[in-house]
Amino acid sequence: MANLILASKREVKSGAQMWHVYQHENGAKVAESEFYFSLPIKALRYCFMLRKRTGAIIPKAIYMKLMADVSASKAQAEPSAESESAPQAEQASEPSALAKAWESMKAKHPDSILLFRCGDFYESYDIDAKTISDVLGITLTRTSRKDITAQMAGFPHHALDSYLPRLVRAGKRVAICDEPTKVAEKVEPAKKATRKSAKKESK
Repeated sequence: MANLILASKREVKSGAQMWHVYQHENGAKVAESEFYFSLPIKALRYCFMLRKRTGAIIPKAIYMKLMADVSASKAQAEPSAESESAPQAEQASEPSALAKAWESMKAKHPDSILLFRCGDFYESYDIDAKTISDVLGITLTRTSRKDITAQMAGFPHHALDSYLPRLVRAGKRVAICDEPTKVAEKVEPAKKATRKSAKKESK
């Protein structure tokens, strides 16, 4: 029986609609692979990650449903050209809090790989993304975020305990930031995250 990666939209206890993704191996669900995503793009990334890691198949029907939801989400997020004013366009061109946080942290820790907690994922950008892609064997892509344009690689937050030791064993320094949007205004959370990483490296 083929190993499959399955995904379906479900209503959770809070009443929100979320994508439920999991691997189906030899006729049974793989519990460790089960995860819920509020955004279809993150569900799709996780499907690709599972496929790369396990060799399982993403059924065409599942892929098409996810892509349709991703397209619909993008269409809803894009403001109409008629309603967008000039001041709004100028504001959109300014660096976002995430971009400022990335630049600030990278300037302070140029020799470290930065892992930013963004929702259900840890993400890295630019040269750091290339590094973790090479070391961990995960997919390198370009972020779809409007607030930062760069190469991106990431993994689910629950996989940190398995991926972090691999980065350390490869001789990499790692700084973890769980609140990236606050870094540009407040440095202390970033320092705490870095010290946390240093503890893990020393083990």
